[in-house]
Amino acid sequence: MNDLAESIKEFSPADGDWCPLESPLEAAFSDENPTRYYNAIFHLFERFPEDDGAGVFWSAVRGMEAIGDYENSLAQRFPRGPEPHEQDHAQENPEFG
Repeated sequence: MNDLAESIKEFSPADGDWCPLESPLEAAFSDENPTRYYNAIFHLFERFPEDDGAGVFWSAVRGMEAIGDYENSLAQRFPRGPEPHEQDHAQENPEFG
């Protein structure tokens, strides 16, 4: 993993300030092969699952959508199956299953 990917992957906001993440993301999406940064971005999303990075995460999502080819990385990183609580909910409410 290169330094840019590592800086994205390990970014932590200081006092809730996500703005410093914008520069590494811009550099990643300007790279000749921006897809190499997808796993670092997904890792960041995993570390802050309840946050939107003060909107910065949406920039990353839009960047991946614009570049494309993120679907396989996403599927590999987040294999989707029902969570235990979702299974219970589906059994209790079949119309939502």
